[in-house]
Amino acid sequence: MGVLTPLYEKPNHVLEKQRFYQNNPNALYFRGPRQRLYIGTYSILFAGGMLATLFGVTSLVKGKSSE
Repeated sequence: MGVLTPLYEKPNHVLEKQRFYQNNPNALYFRGPRQRLYIGTYSILFAGGMLATLFGVTSLVKGKSSE
């Protein structure tokens, strides 16, 4: 038994995962085990970035006060 044997002698779980994904009625992007976490985190970061961009643009449009 070589040192790298555990890396390439693993059981094949493709059929189990294929059945899981194909039999799941959810949308494709919600079918994975942690997809709600990933989509939620992405959405929060995206919304934060858009709000920061909107704040920056409005600050540039308003400009500095002339006092």
